[in-house]
Amino acid sequence: MRLKRFCSLFLACFVLTQGALLFAAPSPLLAADTDNTSVTPPAPTTLITNTSDIVSNSTLESIGSEISAIYQSSQQERTNGQSTTELAALLRRANAVATQTDTLQARLKPYQAVYQNFLDILGKPPGKDEPAEAASITEQRKLLLKKQQDINSRMTRLKLYQVEAQQLVNELRQHGTAIQQATLWQRFPSPLGVNFWSQFTSNFHTDTTRLSALGGEALGVLGVAFSGKRIFISLGGIALSALLLVGWFFSHGIIRRLVARVLPAGRIRPIIATLLCGVLSLLAWGFAFQIFWSVLAFDNSALDEDLTTLGSMMGAQFPLCGLVIELGFCLLSRHPEWRIFPMSDTIARNLRLFPLWLAAALIMRGFLRYIDTQSGISMLSVQLMDGLYVLAVSPLLFVIPQELRISDQTDNTPSQPSRTQFLISLAMGISIVCWLAVFSGYIPLAYTIISWLSMMAISMTGLLLLSLLVTVTASTLFPAGAPLGRHLVELGLPPRFVNQMCVVVPGIVNVLLLAVVYAVATSGGGFDPQQIWHQLYWLFHGQASTDGSHISLDAILLCAVLPVAGYYAISILKSWFQQRFFPTTRLDIGAQASILSILSYAAWILVGLSMLAVLGVTVKSMTWVVSALSVGIGFGLQSIVQNFVSGIILMAERPVSIGDVVTIAGVTGTVERISVRSTDIRLDDQSTMIVPNSQFITSAVKNATRAQKPGVFTIELNLPFASDLDKAMDVMARTLATCKDVDESMRPTVSMSSVSDGSALLIGSAKAMSGTDVKVVRSAALFEIWKAFQENKIPVTVRQNLITV
Repeated sequence: MRLKRFCSLFLACFVLTQGALLFAAPSPLLAADTDNTSVTPPAPTTLITNTSDIVSNSTLESIGSEISAIYQSSQQERTNGQSTTELAALLRRANAVATQTDTLQARLKPYQAVYQNFLDILGKPPGKDEPAEAASITEQRKLLLKKQQDINSRMTRLKLYQVEAQQLVNELRQHGTAIQQATLWQRFPSPLGVNFWSQFTSNFHTDTTRLSALGGEALGVLGVAFSGKRIFISLGGIALSALLLVGWFFSHGIIRRLVARVLPAGRIRPIIATLLCGVLSLLAWGFAFQIFWSVLAFDNSALDEDLTTLGSMMGAQFPLCGLVIELGFCLLSRHPEWRIFPMSDTIARNLRLFPLWLAAALIMRGFLRYIDTQSGISMLSVQLMDGLYVLAVSPLLFVIPQELRISDQTDNTPSQPSRTQFLISLAMGISIVCWLAVFSGYIPLAYTIISWLSMMAISMTGLLLLSLLVTVTASTLFPAGAPLGRHLVELGLPPRFVNQMCVVVPGIVNVLLLAVVYAVATSGGGFDPQQIWHQLYWLFHGQASTDGSHISLDAILLCAVLPVAGYYAISILKSWFQQRFFPTTRLDIGAQASILSILSYAAWILVGLSMLAVLGVTVKSMTWVVSALSVGIGFGLQSIVQNFVSGIILMAERPVSIGDVVTIAGVTGTVERISVRSTDIRLDDQSTMIVPNSQFITSAVKNATRAQKPGVFTIELNLPFASDLDKAMDVMARTLATCKDVDESMRPTVSMSSVSDGSALLIGSAKAMSGTDVKVVRSAALFEIWKAFQENKIPVTVRQNLITV
């Protein structure tokens, strides 16, 4: 209580202090003087901040000029060889403009709200018949309105620019896709024909001159880099690059020894070692090339734009080359225990040179990207180089399966030949298609296929390693019986939950990795990180359809997470009601069960509505679903809807509660559960009868415990007419009164209910003591009455029925 009073006092002091500071400020924004004659209008001042400093007119004009320039550039005619690169640059500029407008809008929105709040504080200007307000208030309102109009105008311009930039992005994407498709299926003269070579020879002199000039520039750059005192800097950079590569080469043993010392034995060791070596190879090869190129290009007068572009394109390939070589070293290791995938030493030895060939092909591919887009040589010369690249690389597709087939024949493994035969057939088919495409003139198609397969092979290998890492780590280190899992259990997590997470988390990670695979596969053969990122963005965020729905990967993942989170949230809420709230009330068990059932169903309805909201499904878009349901209800779903409505009525009105002994359709039992569709009744033979809820509403139901008080139980006994009923009633009453755990404050009663079929029905009632189990007390009382009747020789004709509340 003292802490509460102290917090209230501190909050009041804080509010009064802030109010005093606000009214003591020199700005007359919140000033209101009741004496209009004593107020002198202040000079207009800038409130809060000047919005032109946030979004200036020059910024808006530069955004408009940039959008216009992008549009004009996109309308210009280009050759097919230049369109892809230029469109990519325009697309980056359009995305930058869209991001800039969104950022500026986010910065202006708070000020727009603040000015509106100030206007609300000042209120509306007085009407004709109302007394005039202070001149300072009028002047302040004019200033606020002027500022608000300025903000609104800037926000409007930003929104228009954002719409235009987004339209440009969409048009450029569509244009780029169309150009890629057109270029992909473009047919050139066949290299086997005379027309191809005649056109090639006509441009041969120009092309060789251009390439010779490029070679001369490269020699000039080397000459400047290794002349005079620069030779020491250049040699130092080359030595540093070589030192990085040497350190990478000799780091395998260190990493493996470290992994073997830290991690337990099993598949997790080679996986972790391969991933660490792969990351190290990416860094080592990437930094080695960047150091070498930076040393050569630093203050080099012979370096021009062409060589700079070539260096950037080659630099993007060298880290991939290092990764490919590293994967070859790890997957085909000389030590079998460090191989991720089990294979014989023969296969590993025969395939050891293929990663080096693939790395060399990647370096050549970086040079061909420059030739294709920036070299300026004739189109047929470009296609000739691309065709030679396809003819040189495509044989690698079926050489590897061929080596696997030879090894399978050596090992005599019956399950593998079918798989390797399929790989051989597939690789051979792709190689034949590429060769036929080259010889028929569809060289861009063949080059795209080979490039796409190369990038997908590298990407799939890396993502497979990540998937294996997550799966093996989860199954090795984090189960409830593993060392880390035991620590999690000690922190309070249930073992079952820890084991479930070991399965669920790898599954979620694998789904995300599949999304990355899709992004890499649909980004083309260029392996452009920015293009892959855009594919991931569109995959996760998607686009809203015309009816307002929004289907995307992030929406699907959120819809998958919402039921799980809702399940645990509902469980926690129900546990709070059962353990904390209900013990403080006088609600019986039936009322508690009804409240929990209604609460649970309402919460699940909210979860379902939240899932529909995430997907963008509105009531308007669900009109056709409602129409279909109405037709279905009219024809075949009447009973289901009737049971559902009856279940809601049962839980709300509670004519039948859990624990009641009811008789329905001639069957007597105890109500155990009430759901929205049916009710479970436990019979005397411990079986369960499932009754549709509609029968409780439309038919007669006998509730034997409806009028009883909590804890009261009754016993019914049928006695023949020849019995001494007075004696029987007296014995029954005295026995109930002397039974253990029977409440003495409520005197047991015995009465005769009916006479039929040659017997009389006696009903005895008593109340169990609070804190005792009514079923146990009832059973003991019934046993005592039975012994008392046996001692007094009182016959019973029908087996008793036991009823309790």
